[in-house]
Amino acid sequence: MSPGPADPYRLPRTVIPERYEIRLEPDFERFTFTGEETVTVTVYEPVTEIALNAAELQIQQVSIRGAAGVTLKGEATLDEPAERARLAFPEPLAPGPWRLSLSFTGILNDRLHGFYRSTYKAPEGEKILAATQFEATDARRAFPCWDEPAFKAAFQVTLVVPESLQVVSNTPVASEQPIPERGRKAVTFAPTIKMSTYLLAFVVGELEATDPVMVGRTPVRIWCVPGKGHLTAFAREIAAFSLGFFEQYYGLPYPGEKLDLLAIPDFAAGAMENLGAITFRETALLVDAGAASHAELERVADVVAHEIAHMWFGDLVTMVWWNGIWLNEAFATFMEMLAVDAWKPAWERWVTFGVSRAAALGLDGLKSTRPIEFEVRAPRDADAMFDLLTYEKGASVLRMLEQYLGPAVFREGVRGYLAEHQYANAETTDLWKALGAAAGKPIPELMDGWIFRGGYPLVAASVDESRRTLVLAQRRFTYLTDGAEETELWQIPLSLRVGVRGGVVIKTLLLAGQEERVEVPGPVEWALVNAGGSGFYRTHYAPDLLRKLTRRLPHLAPIDRFNLINDAWAATVAGLMPLRDYLELTTEFRAETDRNVWAVLTGSFAYVNRIISSAVRPKFEALVRDRFGPAVERLGFSPEPEESELIRQLRADLVRAIGTLGNDAEVQAEARRLYQRSLEEAAAVDPSLPPALIAVLAHAGGETEYDEFVQRFKTAKTPQEEQRYLYALAGFRQGELLGRTLDKTINGEVRMQDAPFLARALLASVYARETAWGFVKGNWATLERQFPAKSGIRRMCEGITALATPELEADAREFFASRNITLGGKTLEQYLEQLHVAVVFREREGPAFETYLSRRFLK
Repeated sequence: MSPGPADPYRLPRTVIPERYEIRLEPDFERFTFTGEETVTVTVYEPVTEIALNAAELQIQQVSIRGAAGVTLKGEATLDEPAERARLAFPEPLAPGPWRLSLSFTGILNDRLHGFYRSTYKAPEGEKILAATQFEATDARRAFPCWDEPAFKAAFQVTLVVPESLQVVSNTPVASEQPIPERGRKAVTFAPTIKMSTYLLAFVVGELEATDPVMVGRTPVRIWCVPGKGHLTAFAREIAAFSLGFFEQYYGLPYPGEKLDLLAIPDFAAGAMENLGAITFRETALLVDAGAASHAELERVADVVAHEIAHMWFGDLVTMVWWNGIWLNEAFATFMEMLAVDAWKPAWERWVTFGVSRAAALGLDGLKSTRPIEFEVRAPRDADAMFDLLTYEKGASVLRMLEQYLGPAVFREGVRGYLAEHQYANAETTDLWKALGAAAGKPIPELMDGWIFRGGYPLVAASVDESRRTLVLAQRRFTYLTDGAEETELWQIPLSLRVGVRGGVVIKTLLLAGQEERVEVPGPVEWALVNAGGSGFYRTHYAPDLLRKLTRRLPHLAPIDRFNLINDAWAATVAGLMPLRDYLELTTEFRAETDRNVWAVLTGSFAYVNRIISSAVRPKFEALVRDRFGPAVERLGFSPEPEESELIRQLRADLVRAIGTLGNDAEVQAEARRLYQRSLEEAAAVDPSLPPALIAVLAHAGGETEYDEFVQRFKTAKTPQEEQRYLYALAGFRQGELLGRTLDKTINGEVRMQDAPFLARALLASVYARETAWGFVKGNWATLERQFPAKSGIRRMCEGITALATPELEADAREFFASRNITLGGKTLEQYLEQLHVAVVFREREGPAFETYLSRRFLK
């Protein structure tokens, strides 16, 4: 994909950068910076004007020097809406090499993008550090540049900073020159490899680092603000493992000279894969492994592995343009699973990945979905690509392809792709070519339907009259139907297990047409479609097959039980199964032992909770206690010796569910007792339990608990503890307390990186949603101004999907339409459709559900 002659978002390719030499000096008092840069460029055709990107910069001086020694002065004109600078020269620049020199100033902003400032509290008062976040299109806020992924170049950075501060960038320090008369120093870093602008990074502040761990020739260190070094050991361990794992898997050495992982107090994303200087929000890197829950440890491991996977997929080989971002993010998500699964096999990461796959299936079942690879023109559309479809759906179809081709063949294709395109850019067709060469199969006809088209199939499974033929038929799955016949077909890798008298038939096939008939040697006793769970599709079993599978639940693998109940719930929301039938199905899962299966059950009951009236909520709570109670009673509140981490986390998940959705008074009382015990002696309570206990006490508590949780949020000793108490503030039920929490999203008490997520949680609460929606509408201008640029409002607005009443839906649609609000890409359209799906579900199932509750729970 190349820009057209008048493309307002793509730079012309008449002038190409080869190397940047950048010198920046941040001012922590005025929150500004000054800069100088010299860019070695190649001019490919005579021009009198150079166009490049610049935003929130003032360019003071422009000059360019040719190979013959001629220097021309230039003049800069800024086009802020287009985020461009046009550099005009008095005579044409001849084709060949030139050195472009610029001086400029910029803002050390507080919007968590570009070159920005972050604050944190230290014993001696508030401290400031400066950090960068350039993806997708914010390097242009730090220095004028060709800010597109295809314009790869080498970078040599010099930072002039107070002599007491540390500076970290992508490469090792090449030199450090004191400037004693100014109390400063100039720190120059070694040149980077050829890479895209969005991967450049620098962090300035009071920082401390761990001792390096050597992985081959590469030193690995964790950086953080002073006083948090004791929280780095877990991340350093998974980082070192991941680096070695990926070098072996990819068959290529790590492309950097060192690997630093830096925890930044204020960070909009989870992490950013800057080559050699990966930046993280603190919750994704710093953790006390002895006090954290399994879920909290799993998050740190996943994010660290994900970012290190990018050092090859994304950094060494980069997409040509943002439509191909899935090549970065889907592969990194897929690879993080491989690495963490290899590191901690007991965590069963490919089973728990089912939850991520299910989330992608949920979004991709909308009419307003988009393809994994989707046309991107404007930068705002690029920002909207960082979603479930790019990450989780992308990783899911890669896993499906890997299982279909075989892991060894798949890895051979990946190695060929990386080797051929290292230090350069690539597109999806390049990946298909490499995988096809390894597999000896035409990959595009298999995969293009999954990548370049939105949605996915529903495979209907039934048995014909002979009972010896399994009939499989595909059509597109959607939650809403408009009466139009769906004719789209996918090439679906199917893995079947069919029970017949005397044995099991195992069969793999590619369902390419609308229907396939599979004959088996004997009457079909039961059938499992998508055995092993790697397929990105749903299965809808005929009633007799569903009954037979349900009777076999103890014999099914956890991932197969997960898919069975998850697909049944999706069918219920889509109107293919009555809610009462789904609820009766859940009775068969009371003895379930897998936390991922319970995650589906919990999620479905939470969804139902959004669509009921407050009058029937007590009966709904009784239903939750009926379904969850036996498992809670079976597991108790204390772990058994040698109990797995997954079971410990399951216990916590169940306690949270029955104590909140089930409003179980006995569980709430025990949660209060255990919480107090954990404050007295942390080791007396299993580490996975405190987050659940805090959530339960918020649900059951009042002003006393609220005030305590606010104070503990402010004095938390770890990032995870801080998050537990912060989000618990959205779990209270009293209107006055929820109003105080809403105020915290804009009054400075909550970090700007966290405020959108807190607001989202309040919008999603059945006790807060009306008040929260009114707050959002009334404070929209403030929220837009204060939340992290680009991502903050988008993340908060996900909460509108829970405004599941016809009145709130109508009000939300009118609000967004009247203000002409867009969130980039199809994001707002998807949120509103998800909301409509919930309202349709409410109107279709609500009355029958209330009757169901009344008959079974009389009190």
